Amino acid sequence: MRRTITIIIFATAALLAGCRGRTALDPTPFPTIGPTVTQQGAGPVVLTVTELMSAPGLYRDALIQVTGLLRKQPLVVCDSDYHPSPAAWGLAEEGVLALAGGFGQQVRSLLPDDLTMTVEGRWRRWQGLVGCGKQAVEQEVWYLETSRILSPSPITQVTLTPASGIEIVAVTPTQDLALTLESEIVPTPSLEETLTTPEPTTDLVTLASPTPDLSELNPTSTPTLPTTGTLPSGTGTALTPPPGLTVTPSLGLTSTPGGSPSPTASGTPPTPTATTPSGATGQIVEKGDLYDEMLNDFLITSLGGGVIDSWDLEIFEGDSLYVYVLAPNQADIILSVLKDGQPIVNRQNTSPAGAPEFINNPPLSGEGTYEIQVLTVGGASTEYALTFYTDPEFAIIFPGIITSGSPRSAVQMPEGAYHYWFFVGSSGDEVTMTLTPLADEDPGLYLYGPDGEDIDSVDDGFEGEEEILTATLEMNGLHAIGIEEFNSGTLQYNLELTIE
Repeated sequence: MRRTITIIIFATAALLAGCRGRTALDPTPFPTIGPTVTQQGAGPVVLTVTELMSAPGLYRDALIQVTGLLRKQPLVVCDSDYHPSPAAWGLAEEGVLALAGGFGQQVRSLLPDDLTMTVEGRWRRWQGLVGCGKQAVEQEVWYLETSRILSPSPITQVTLTPASGIEIVAVTPTQDLALTLESEIVPTPSLEETLTTPEPTTDLVTLASPTPDLSELNPTSTPTLPTTGTLPSGTGTALTPPPGLTVTPSLGLTSTPGGSPSPTASGTPPTPTATTPSGATGQIVEKGDLYDEMLNDFLITSLGGGVIDSWDLEIFEGDSLYVYVLAPNQADIILSVLKDGQPIVNRQNTSPAGAPEFINNPPLSGEGTYEIQVLTVGGASTEYALTFYTDPEFAIIFPGIITSGSPRSAVQMPEGAYHYWFFVGSSGDEVTMTLTPLADEDPGLYLYGPDGEDIDSVDDGFEGEEEILTATLEMNGLHAIGIEEFNSGTLQYNLELTIE
Protein backbone atom coordinates (compact mmCIF):
# COMPACT_ATOMS: atom_id res chain seq x y z
CA MET A 1 0.00 0.00 0.00
CA ARG A 2 2.76 2.41 0.87
CA ARG A 3 4.55 1.49 -2.36
CA THR A 4 1.41 2.26 -4.35
CA ILE A 5 1.05 5.65 -2.67
CA THR A 6 4.74 6.40 -3.30
CA ILE A 7 4.36 5.57 -7.02
CA ILE A 8 1.28 7.79 -7.31
CA ILE A 9 3.07 10.70 -5.59
CA PHE A 10 6.13 10.28 -7.85
CA ALA A 11 4.04 10.12 -11.02
CA THR A 12 2.07 13.20 -9.97
CA ALA A 13 5.29 15.14 -9.28
CA ALA A 14 6.73 14.12 -12.65
CA LEU A 15 3.55 15.21 -14.43
CA LEU A 16 3.61 18.60 -12.73
CA ALA A 17 7.26 19.06 -13.60
CA GLY A 18 6.50 18.23 -17.22
CA CYS A 19 3.70 20.78 -17.30
CA ARG A 20 5.98 23.46 -15.84
CA GLY A 21 8.61 22.60 -18.48
CA ARG A 22 6.06 23.02 -21.29
CA THR A 23 4.77 26.38 -20.10
CA ALA A 24 8.31 27.75 -19.97
CA LEU A 25 8.74 27.35 -23.74
CA ASP A 26 7.93 30.27 -26.05
CA PRO A 27 5.21 29.49 -28.64
CA THR A 28 6.29 29.04 -32.24
CA PRO A 29 5.34 32.25 -34.06
CA PHE A 30 3.33 32.24 -37.25
CA PRO A 31 5.44 32.90 -40.34
CA THR A 32 5.62 36.57 -41.19
CA ILE A 33 7.08 36.31 -44.69
CA GLY A 34 5.05 36.07 -47.85
CA PRO A 35 4.49 32.93 -49.90
CA THR A 36 7.58 31.13 -51.14
CA VAL A 37 7.96 28.68 -53.97
CA THR A 38 11.01 26.77 -52.75
CA GLN A 39 11.53 24.54 -49.77
CA GLN A 40 14.28 25.29 -47.32
CA GLY A 41 17.58 24.08 -48.69
CA ALA A 42 16.32 23.82 -52.27
CA GLY A 43 18.06 25.54 -55.14
CA PRO A 44 16.98 28.87 -56.66
CA VAL A 45 13.93 29.19 -58.90
CA VAL A 46 15.14 30.08 -62.40
CA LEU A 47 12.98 32.86 -63.89
CA THR A 48 12.96 35.36 -66.70
CA VAL A 49 12.36 39.04 -65.90
CA THR A 50 8.92 38.89 -67.53
CA GLU A 51 7.90 35.85 -65.49
CA LEU A 52 9.05 37.47 -62.28
CA MET A 53 7.32 40.80 -62.85
CA SER A 54 4.06 39.25 -64.06
CA ALA A 55 3.46 38.01 -60.50
CA PRO A 56 5.99 39.56 -58.10
CA GLY A 57 4.07 38.62 -54.97
CA LEU A 58 4.29 34.91 -55.78
CA TYR A 59 8.07 34.86 -55.23
CA ARG A 60 8.30 37.05 -52.14
CA ASP A 61 11.38 36.08 -50.05
CA ALA A 62 12.12 33.15 -52.40
CA LEU A 63 15.63 32.39 -53.62
CA ILE A 64 15.56 33.08 -57.37
CA GLN A 65 17.92 33.26 -60.34
CA VAL A 66 17.23 35.87 -63.04
CA THR A 67 18.87 36.75 -66.36
CA GLY A 68 18.45 40.11 -68.08
CA LEU A 69 20.12 43.21 -69.51
CA LEU A 70 21.76 45.54 -67.01
CA ARG A 71 20.04 48.89 -66.43
CA LYS A 72 21.75 51.28 -64.01
CA GLN A 73 19.29 53.57 -62.27
CA PRO A 74 19.71 57.34 -62.83
CA LEU A 75 21.36 59.64 -60.31
CA VAL A 76 19.28 61.47 -57.72
CA VAL A 77 20.66 64.83 -56.56
CA CYS A 78 19.27 66.61 -53.48
CA ASP A 79 20.10 69.71 -51.49
CA SER A 80 18.46 68.19 -48.39
CA ASP A 81 18.13 64.80 -46.71
CA TYR A 82 18.10 62.01 -49.29
CA HIS A 83 16.01 58.90 -48.64
CA PRO A 84 17.37 56.16 -50.92
CA SER A 85 15.61 53.20 -52.46
CA PRO A 86 17.19 49.79 -51.83
CA ALA A 87 17.50 49.26 -55.60
CA ALA A 88 20.33 50.93 -57.51
CA TRP A 89 20.16 48.93 -60.72
CA GLY A 90 18.00 46.38 -62.47
CA LEU A 91 17.65 43.74 -65.17
CA ALA A 92 15.49 44.38 -68.24
CA GLU A 93 13.81 42.09 -70.75
CA GLU A 94 11.46 43.11 -73.56
CA GLY A 95 10.64 46.42 -71.90
CA VAL A 96 10.05 44.94 -68.42
CA LEU A 97 12.40 45.91 -65.57
CA ALA A 98 13.14 43.97 -62.38
CA LEU A 99 14.97 46.13 -59.84
CA ALA A 100 17.99 44.87 -57.90
CA GLY A 101 20.27 45.96 -55.06
CA GLY A 102 23.68 44.96 -53.78
CA PHE A 103 27.11 44.86 -55.45
CA GLY A 104 26.59 48.54 -56.28
CA GLN A 105 30.28 49.41 -56.53
CA GLN A 106 31.12 46.54 -58.88
CA VAL A 107 28.06 47.02 -61.07
CA ARG A 108 28.41 50.79 -61.37
CA SER A 109 32.16 50.92 -61.95
CA LEU A 110 32.88 47.76 -63.94
CA LEU A 111 29.84 46.91 -66.03
CA PRO A 112 28.28 48.73 -69.01
CA ASP A 113 24.55 49.04 -69.61
CA ASP A 114 22.88 46.37 -71.80
CA LEU A 115 25.29 43.71 -70.56
CA THR A 116 23.57 40.33 -70.15
CA MET A 117 23.79 39.31 -66.49
CA THR A 118 22.65 36.30 -64.46
CA VAL A 119 22.26 36.95 -60.75
CA GLU A 120 20.93 35.10 -57.70
CA GLY A 121 19.34 36.40 -54.53
CA ARG A 122 16.18 36.83 -52.47
CA TRP A 123 13.16 38.62 -53.97
CA ARG A 124 12.12 41.26 -51.42
CA ARG A 125 9.30 43.72 -50.84
CA TRP A 126 10.44 47.00 -49.26
CA GLN A 127 8.38 50.01 -48.23
CA GLY A 128 9.64 53.39 -47.06
CA LEU A 129 10.41 56.98 -47.97
CA VAL A 130 12.16 57.66 -51.29
CA GLY A 131 13.25 61.09 -52.47
CA CYS A 132 14.61 64.41 -51.28
CA GLY A 133 13.92 65.90 -47.85
CA LYS A 134 10.30 66.76 -47.08
CA GLN A 135 9.32 65.92 -50.65
CA ALA A 136 10.18 62.23 -50.17
CA VAL A 137 7.18 59.95 -50.60
CA GLU A 138 6.23 56.53 -49.27
CA GLN A 139 6.90 53.83 -51.86
CA GLU A 140 6.62 50.08 -52.25
CA VAL A 141 9.63 48.58 -54.02
CA TRP A 142 9.98 44.99 -55.20
CA TYR A 143 13.65 44.19 -55.79
CA LEU A 144 16.21 41.40 -55.90
CA GLU A 145 18.51 41.38 -52.87
CA THR A 146 21.49 40.08 -54.82
CA SER A 147 23.75 37.54 -53.13
CA ARG A 148 25.71 36.27 -56.14
CA ILE A 149 26.56 37.47 -59.65
CA LEU A 150 26.82 34.29 -61.69
CA SER A 151 27.54 35.92 -65.05
CA PRO A 152 29.70 37.65 -66.21
CA SER A 153 32.38 35.76 -64.31
CA PRO A 154 34.78 36.87 -63.09
CA ILE A 155 33.20 40.30 -62.83
CA THR A 156 36.58 42.05 -62.70
CA GLN A 157 37.41 40.98 -66.27
CA VAL A 158 34.67 43.17 -67.79
CA THR A 159 35.85 46.25 -69.68
CA LEU A 160 34.16 49.47 -68.62
CA THR A 161 32.44 51.43 -71.38
CA PRO A 162 32.60 55.08 -70.24
CA ALA A 163 29.34 56.99 -70.33
CA SER A 164 29.14 60.30 -72.10
CA GLY A 165 27.38 62.02 -69.23
CA ILE A 166 25.43 61.67 -66.03
CA GLU A 167 21.72 60.97 -65.99
CA ILE A 168 19.80 62.77 -63.28
CA VAL A 169 16.21 62.09 -62.27
CA ALA A 170 15.76 64.57 -59.44
CA VAL A 171 17.42 67.94 -59.02
CA THR A 172 16.70 70.50 -56.35
CA PRO A 173 18.65 73.63 -57.40
CA THR A 174 20.26 75.96 -54.87
CA GLN A 175 21.36 79.57 -55.08
CA ASP A 176 24.98 78.67 -55.86
CA LEU A 177 26.55 75.98 -58.00
CA ALA A 178 27.25 73.53 -55.19
CA LEU A 179 25.25 70.30 -55.13
CA THR A 180 25.46 67.47 -52.65
CA LEU A 181 25.60 64.03 -54.24
CA GLU A 182 24.98 60.96 -52.14
CA SER A 183 26.52 58.38 -54.41
CA GLU A 184 29.60 56.47 -55.30
CA ILE A 185 31.83 58.36 -57.74
CA VAL A 186 34.21 56.66 -60.10
CA PRO A 187 36.95 58.65 -61.92
CA THR A 188 36.57 58.64 -65.71
CA PRO A 189 38.90 56.10 -67.37
CA SER A 190 40.27 56.42 -70.84
CA LEU A 191 38.42 54.64 -73.61
CA GLU A 192 41.13 51.96 -73.78
CA GLU A 193 41.30 51.39 -70.05
CA THR A 194 40.11 48.08 -68.62
CA LEU A 195 39.31 48.11 -64.89
CA THR A 196 40.15 45.05 -62.82
CA THR A 197 39.33 46.42 -59.36
CA PRO A 198 36.76 48.94 -58.13
CA GLU A 199 37.92 52.50 -57.75
CA PRO A 200 37.76 54.18 -54.30
CA THR A 201 34.35 55.62 -53.55
CA THR A 202 33.05 58.57 -51.63
CA ASP A 203 29.72 58.45 -49.80
CA LEU A 204 29.28 62.21 -49.55
CA VAL A 205 30.83 64.60 -52.07
CA THR A 206 30.19 68.30 -52.59
CA LEU A 207 30.65 69.54 -56.11
CA ALA A 208 31.82 73.10 -56.49
CA SER A 209 33.76 75.01 -59.09
CA PRO A 210 36.04 73.66 -60.46
CA THR A 211 33.88 70.57 -60.96
CA PRO A 212 35.68 67.21 -60.78
CA ASP A 213 35.67 64.97 -63.85
CA LEU A 214 32.89 62.44 -63.36
CA SER A 215 32.12 59.32 -65.31
CA GLU A 216 29.60 57.15 -63.52
CA LEU A 217 27.59 57.74 -60.38
CA ASN A 218 25.97 55.02 -58.28
CA PRO A 219 22.57 56.29 -57.21
CA THR A 220 20.02 54.65 -55.06
CA SER A 221 17.11 55.65 -57.15
CA THR A 222 13.41 55.23 -57.40
CA PRO A 223 12.29 52.29 -59.58
CA THR A 224 12.36 53.74 -63.06
CA LEU A 225 13.51 52.42 -66.38
CA PRO A 226 16.17 54.92 -67.52
CA THR A 227 15.18 56.79 -70.63
CA THR A 228 17.47 59.23 -72.39
CA GLY A 229 16.77 61.66 -75.14
CA THR A 230 14.77 64.81 -75.57
CA LEU A 231 11.93 65.90 -73.36
CA PRO A 232 8.40 65.13 -74.58
CA SER A 233 6.27 68.00 -75.71
CA GLY A 234 4.53 69.96 -73.01
CA THR A 235 6.93 69.04 -70.20
CA GLY A 236 8.30 72.52 -69.55
CA THR A 237 11.86 73.77 -69.48
CA ALA A 238 14.68 71.44 -68.49
CA LEU A 239 16.87 72.53 -65.56
CA THR A 240 20.33 73.85 -66.35
CA PRO A 241 23.02 71.92 -64.43
CA PRO A 242 26.16 73.46 -62.92
CA PRO A 243 29.14 73.85 -65.27
CA GLY A 244 30.87 70.52 -65.83
CA LEU A 245 27.83 68.41 -64.93
CA THR A 246 26.00 66.88 -67.89
CA VAL A 247 22.29 66.21 -67.53
CA THR A 248 20.68 63.52 -69.67
CA PRO A 249 16.98 64.31 -69.33
CA SER A 250 14.72 61.47 -68.23
CA LEU A 251 11.17 61.30 -69.48
CA GLY A 252 9.11 63.76 -67.51
CA LEU A 253 12.02 65.81 -66.07
CA THR A 254 10.68 69.35 -65.82
CA SER A 255 11.06 72.60 -63.95
CA THR A 256 8.29 74.05 -61.85
CA PRO A 257 7.80 77.80 -61.38
CA GLY A 258 9.48 77.47 -57.99
CA GLY A 259 12.31 75.41 -59.48
CA SER A 260 11.75 72.42 -57.21
CA PRO A 261 10.64 69.20 -58.88
CA SER A 262 9.81 66.27 -56.60
CA PRO A 263 9.67 62.51 -57.08
CA THR A 264 6.28 60.94 -57.61
CA ALA A 265 4.45 58.39 -55.51
CA SER A 266 5.36 55.50 -57.81
CA GLY A 267 9.06 56.08 -58.33
CA THR A 268 8.76 57.76 -61.71
CA PRO A 269 10.96 60.60 -62.95
CA PRO A 270 10.34 63.84 -61.02
CA THR A 271 7.64 66.13 -62.26
CA PRO A 272 6.11 69.51 -61.46
CA THR A 273 3.38 69.74 -58.87
CA ALA A 274 0.73 70.59 -61.50
CA THR A 275 -2.10 68.09 -61.82
CA THR A 276 -2.02 67.89 -65.63
CA PRO A 277 0.33 65.08 -66.73
CA SER A 278 3.32 65.85 -68.93
CA GLY A 279 2.86 65.26 -72.63
CA ALA A 280 -0.70 66.64 -72.58
CA THR A 281 -1.49 68.94 -75.45
CA GLY A 282 -5.26 69.14 -75.19
CA GLN A 283 -8.28 68.96 -72.96
CA ILE A 284 -9.30 66.32 -70.43
CA VAL A 285 -11.99 63.96 -71.72
CA GLU A 286 -14.33 62.60 -69.04
CA LYS A 287 -14.81 58.89 -69.77
CA GLY A 288 -17.20 58.01 -66.94
CA ASP A 289 -17.22 55.56 -64.06
CA LEU A 290 -14.88 52.57 -64.44
CA TYR A 291 -17.28 50.19 -62.69
CA ASP A 292 -20.01 51.08 -65.19
CA GLU A 293 -17.85 50.99 -68.32
CA MET A 294 -15.99 47.70 -67.78
CA LEU A 295 -17.83 44.90 -69.57
CA ASN A 296 -15.50 42.17 -68.29
CA ASP A 297 -12.40 42.41 -66.11
CA PHE A 298 -11.05 45.10 -68.43
CA LEU A 299 -12.06 47.56 -71.12
CA ILE A 300 -10.59 48.41 -74.52
CA THR A 301 -11.02 51.97 -75.73
CA SER A 302 -9.39 54.65 -77.91
CA LEU A 303 -7.43 57.70 -76.81
CA GLY A 304 -7.66 60.75 -79.07
CA GLY A 305 -4.59 62.63 -80.20
CA GLY A 306 -3.43 65.29 -77.75
CA VAL A 307 -6.06 64.58 -75.09
CA ILE A 308 -6.22 63.02 -71.63
CA ASP A 309 -8.75 60.32 -70.80
CA SER A 310 -10.09 60.65 -67.26
CA TRP A 311 -11.86 57.77 -65.48
CA ASP A 312 -13.70 58.00 -62.14
CA LEU A 313 -13.24 55.20 -59.63
CA GLU A 314 -14.90 54.85 -56.23
CA ILE A 315 -12.53 53.56 -53.53
CA PHE A 316 -13.98 52.19 -50.30
CA GLU A 317 -12.51 51.95 -46.80
CA GLY A 318 -9.77 49.32 -46.65
CA ASP A 319 -9.36 49.05 -50.44
CA SER A 320 -5.99 48.98 -52.14
CA LEU A 321 -5.52 50.07 -55.75
CA TYR A 322 -3.77 48.31 -58.60
CA VAL A 323 -4.06 49.66 -62.18
CA TYR A 324 -2.82 48.20 -65.50
CA VAL A 325 -2.83 50.07 -68.82
CA LEU A 326 -1.45 48.52 -72.01
CA ALA A 327 -1.23 49.91 -75.56
CA PRO A 328 0.40 48.68 -78.80
CA ASN A 329 4.11 49.27 -79.29
CA GLN A 330 3.80 52.64 -81.03
CA ALA A 331 2.24 54.29 -77.93
CA ASP A 332 4.06 55.09 -74.67
CA ILE A 333 1.54 55.41 -71.83
CA ILE A 334 1.65 58.01 -69.04
CA LEU A 335 -0.54 57.27 -66.03
CA SER A 336 -1.79 59.41 -63.13
CA VAL A 337 -4.07 58.91 -60.11
CA LEU A 338 -5.65 61.95 -58.46
CA LYS A 339 -8.11 62.70 -55.70
CA ASP A 340 -9.85 66.07 -55.42
CA GLY A 341 -7.45 67.41 -58.07
CA GLN A 342 -4.35 66.44 -56.07
CA PRO A 343 -1.95 63.85 -57.56
CA ILE A 344 -1.46 60.55 -55.73
CA VAL A 345 0.58 59.14 -58.62
CA ASN A 346 1.74 61.98 -60.84
CA ARG A 347 2.57 61.32 -64.51
CA GLN A 348 4.06 57.84 -64.14
CA ASN A 349 6.03 56.57 -67.13
CA THR A 350 8.16 53.67 -65.89
CA SER A 351 7.63 51.25 -68.78
CA PRO A 352 8.58 51.69 -72.45
CA ALA A 353 6.11 51.63 -75.31
CA GLY A 354 4.39 48.26 -75.69
CA ALA A 355 4.93 47.22 -72.07
CA PRO A 356 2.21 47.45 -69.39
CA GLU A 357 2.22 50.63 -67.32
CA PHE A 358 0.97 49.59 -63.89
CA ILE A 359 0.40 51.24 -60.52
CA ASN A 360 1.14 49.00 -57.57
CA ASN A 361 -0.74 49.91 -54.38
CA PRO A 362 0.04 53.64 -53.98
CA PRO A 363 -0.63 55.40 -50.64
CA LEU A 364 -4.30 56.37 -50.93
CA SER A 365 -5.88 59.16 -48.88
CA GLY A 366 -8.93 57.29 -47.64
CA GLU A 367 -12.17 56.37 -49.33
CA GLY A 368 -13.82 58.53 -51.98
CA THR A 369 -13.82 59.14 -55.72
CA TYR A 370 -10.44 58.94 -57.41
CA GLU A 371 -9.50 59.91 -60.95
CA ILE A 372 -7.34 57.77 -63.25
CA GLN A 373 -5.82 59.76 -66.13
CA VAL A 374 -4.39 58.11 -69.26
CA LEU A 375 -2.35 59.87 -71.95
CA THR A 376 0.66 59.22 -74.16
CA VAL A 377 4.10 60.71 -74.60
CA GLY A 378 3.82 63.32 -77.32
CA GLY A 379 0.02 63.13 -77.28
CA ALA A 380 -0.18 60.25 -79.77
CA SER A 381 -3.58 58.65 -80.37
CA THR A 382 -3.89 54.93 -79.61
CA GLU A 383 -6.07 52.05 -78.57
CA TYR A 384 -5.44 50.86 -75.03
CA ALA A 385 -6.68 48.33 -72.50
CA LEU A 386 -7.36 49.30 -68.88
CA THR A 387 -8.10 47.31 -65.75
CA PHE A 388 -7.95 47.75 -62.00
CA TYR A 389 -8.48 45.68 -58.87
CA THR A 390 -8.66 46.51 -55.17
CA ASP A 391 -7.99 43.12 -53.55
CA PRO A 392 -4.51 41.65 -54.18
CA GLU A 393 -5.83 38.11 -53.59
CA PHE A 394 -7.82 38.38 -56.83
CA ALA A 395 -5.37 40.04 -59.20
CA ILE A 396 -6.15 41.00 -62.81
CA ILE A 397 -2.80 41.11 -64.59
CA PHE A 398 -1.76 42.31 -68.07
CA PRO A 399 1.51 40.40 -68.74
CA GLY A 400 2.00 42.22 -72.06
CA ILE A 401 1.62 42.13 -75.85
CA ILE A 402 1.93 38.78 -77.67
CA THR A 403 2.70 38.55 -81.39
CA SER A 404 2.27 35.80 -83.94
CA GLY A 405 5.17 33.36 -83.94
CA SER A 406 6.67 34.65 -80.66
CA PRO A 407 5.45 32.29 -77.92
CA ARG A 408 5.60 33.05 -74.22
CA SER A 409 7.16 30.33 -72.10
CA ALA A 410 6.88 29.27 -68.44
CA VAL A 411 4.61 32.18 -67.50
CA GLN A 412 3.68 32.20 -63.80
CA MET A 413 0.14 33.10 -62.72
CA PRO A 414 -0.48 33.35 -58.96
CA GLU A 415 -3.36 31.80 -57.09
CA GLY A 416 -6.70 33.52 -57.64
CA ALA A 417 -5.39 35.66 -60.51
CA TYR A 418 -6.42 36.17 -64.14
CA HIS A 419 -4.08 36.92 -67.04
CA TYR A 420 -5.02 38.95 -70.13
CA TRP A 421 -2.60 39.07 -73.06
CA PHE A 422 -3.26 41.47 -75.98
CA PHE A 423 -2.58 41.45 -79.70
CA VAL A 424 -3.52 43.60 -82.71
CA GLY A 425 -5.69 41.77 -85.25
CA SER A 426 -7.60 42.57 -88.43
CA SER A 427 -11.00 41.52 -89.71
CA GLY A 428 -10.70 38.18 -91.54
CA ASP A 429 -7.58 37.02 -89.67
CA GLU A 430 -7.51 33.33 -88.73
CA VAL A 431 -6.04 33.10 -85.23
CA THR A 432 -4.98 30.01 -83.27
CA MET A 433 -4.09 30.16 -79.58
CA THR A 434 -2.41 27.21 -77.86
CA LEU A 435 -2.22 27.17 -74.05
CA THR A 436 -0.10 24.42 -72.47
CA PRO A 437 -0.02 23.95 -68.67
CA LEU A 438 3.34 22.80 -67.33
CA ALA A 439 1.88 20.80 -64.43
CA ASP A 440 -1.42 19.20 -63.44
CA GLU A 441 -3.45 22.40 -63.71
CA ASP A 442 -6.76 22.85 -65.53
CA PRO A 443 -6.63 26.14 -67.51
CA GLY A 444 -9.34 27.86 -69.52
CA LEU A 445 -8.74 30.01 -72.62
CA TYR A 446 -10.88 32.97 -73.77
CA LEU A 447 -10.82 35.38 -76.74
CA TYR A 448 -12.27 38.92 -76.63
CA GLY A 449 -12.76 41.51 -79.38
CA PRO A 450 -11.96 45.23 -79.38
CA ASP A 451 -15.48 45.92 -78.10
CA GLY A 452 -14.82 43.73 -75.05
CA GLU A 453 -17.30 41.09 -76.19
CA ASP A 454 -16.47 37.40 -75.69
CA ILE A 455 -15.70 35.89 -79.14
CA ASP A 456 -15.06 32.30 -78.08
CA SER A 457 -13.65 30.15 -75.28
CA VAL A 458 -12.40 26.62 -74.67
CA ASP A 459 -11.92 24.39 -71.62
CA ASP A 460 -12.06 20.89 -73.10
CA GLY A 461 -8.92 19.28 -71.76
CA PHE A 462 -8.38 17.52 -68.47
CA GLU A 463 -5.78 18.57 -65.90
CA GLY A 464 -2.37 18.96 -67.50
CA GLU A 465 -3.72 18.95 -71.06
CA GLU A 466 -3.33 21.79 -73.56
CA GLU A 467 -6.20 23.96 -74.75
CA ILE A 468 -6.43 25.12 -78.40
CA LEU A 469 -8.76 27.89 -79.56
CA THR A 470 -9.22 28.82 -83.24
CA ALA A 471 -11.35 31.73 -84.47
CA THR A 472 -11.85 34.15 -87.36
CA LEU A 473 -11.67 37.80 -86.34
CA GLU A 474 -14.47 40.14 -87.36
CA MET A 475 -13.03 43.47 -86.22
CA ASN A 476 -9.84 45.49 -86.50
CA GLY A 477 -7.94 46.49 -83.40
CA LEU A 478 -6.76 45.32 -80.01
CA HIS A 479 -7.92 41.83 -78.97
CA ALA A 480 -7.51 40.09 -75.62
CA ILE A 481 -6.62 36.52 -74.65
CA GLY A 482 -7.93 35.61 -71.20
CA ILE A 483 -6.43 32.82 -69.08
CA GLU A 484 -7.72 31.33 -65.84
CA GLU A 485 -7.18 28.21 -63.77
CA PHE A 486 -10.39 26.23 -63.20
CA ASN A 487 -9.73 25.78 -59.47
CA SER A 488 -8.32 29.31 -59.05
CA GLY A 489 -4.96 27.77 -58.24
CA THR A 490 -1.50 28.77 -59.38
CA LEU A 491 -0.69 28.13 -63.02
CA GLN A 492 2.52 27.87 -65.01
CA TYR A 493 1.98 27.77 -68.76
CA ASN A 494 3.23 28.29 -72.30
CA LEU A 495 1.18 30.42 -74.70
CA GLU A 496 1.51 30.59 -78.49
CA LEU A 497 -0.40 32.78 -80.97
CA THR A 498 -0.54 32.22 -84.73
CA ILE A 499 -2.22 34.72 -87.09
CA GLU A 500 -2.82 33.83 -90.74
